[in-house]
Amino acid sequence: MSWAFWLRWLAVTLGGFLASLFWIEIGERPDIGLIEGMLGGATIGFAQSLVLRRHFSPAWWWGLANMLSWGLIGFSIFGATGWIAPRSLNLALRLFYGIINGAQIGFVLGVGQWLVLRLQVPNAWRWIAASTLCWSIGLAVGWIVGGILRLVTHLFLGEVVGLAVAWIVVGATTGLALIFLVDFS
Repeated sequence: MSWAFWLRWLAVTLGGFLASLFWIEIGERPDIGLIEGMLGGATIGFAQSLVLRRHFSPAWWWGLANMLSWGLIGFSIFGATGWIAPRSLNLALRLFYGIINGAQIGFVLGVGQWLVLRLQVPNAWRWIAASTLCWSIGLAVGWIVGGILRLVTHLFLGEVVGLAVAWIVVGATTGLALIFLVDFS
């Protein structure tokens, strides 16, 4: 894998999130559940599988794992957090809960994706820790950016931009983690 992989991974992750907005409206925790999680997870997961198909076979399992994992997350008390804007505009709370919620989501996604990776990548268990860390950082950064933009502009659109930033950070960091996991395992 290479930097070209990383750029493609980042592009399809962000593109998948943006495409998911055709079906999922950014909302608050009680609004975004099982169906939205499955739709969003499928959109992003199958987009990512287009990049993975050169490296893993069959790559479509990645899309299925994402769809089911996001469905589980959406069904849980968390809701499909990748499409949720916090109610609070307190930046310290956004940082704290972004780290905590991001870690929880990253763990669940990491376990689902590990089920696919373990069949083809030695030491694939490391992916669970990487996903947990990447989502913890990405969600916290995205929620802070969204909060700042909403405070400055007084527009909910700032939250959408913040979530896009979260997906960019998650895409960038998980892409690096995949490169490290596959190249150095």
